[in-house]
Amino acid sequence: MSSYREISADSPSRPIWAVAENYRFEPAFVELKKLMVEIGDMMNVQLIIEGSMNSSNPYFSSSWRRNLSGGFILDMGVHFIAGLRMLVGCEVTLVSAATSHVDKTLPGPDNITSNFQLENGCSGVFVMVVSSRSPKILWRVVGLKGTIQLERGVEGGRHGYLATIYGEGGTSRTIFYPFSGVTEELKAFFNDISENSKEQEPRLSYVEGARDVAVLEAMLESGAKNGAVVPVTKL
Repeated sequence: MSSYREISADSPSRPIWAVAENYRFEPAFVELKKLMVEIGDMMNVQLIIEGSMNSSNPYFSSSWRRNLSGGFILDMGVHFIAGLRMLVGCEVTLVSAATSHVDKTLPGPDNITSNFQLENGCSGVFVMVVSSRSPKILWRVVGLKGTIQLERGVEGGRHGYLATIYGEGGTSRTIFYPFSGVTEELKAFFNDISENSKEQEPRLSYVEGARDVAVLEAMLESGAKNGAVVPVTKL
């Protein structure tokens, strides 16, 4: 990051360094973030990931993922943290985690449970199981006036997200958003490198990608230290 800044400072036209994080471009996250104001002050955040990383998955035998410190938790987890940070609109500051290695066909650790604190004082929990018989991916933010929930699902044969907002008096409304984050992030990148672009799309920033990694690295460090509280590196 420091090298990039040095190169950029001496360049007549700033080189573009973009990170392709499709979760920040998924319409479900974009639209649900706008509705966060409806639930009032945040009280709790829950992120539950039960993955399906087994021998039938094309990434299962990927050598670099198996040799990566943090394994599939780091490789898969950055996307879920990106979605979390986008929804809550603030940074994770402190974490405390427990990790374990149960499925020996996977690199360890393959399970993590972490408490975390946001810079606004709200607390939450991040639970990730790399390989589960009943896959589930869920973000849930509880506020004073309501709750928002985003869950991976299928509707009409299309894969995407079910976005639900729960209001006062037991009211709720749900909208299904098909996956299109990859397409949208590519559109943004093509626009950034076009001659007409004046400013880089902030959701493609390398700093955003690095912040996602920093949260998971802090969680994995805490797990290795038996749950010690670890601050997330500020970038």
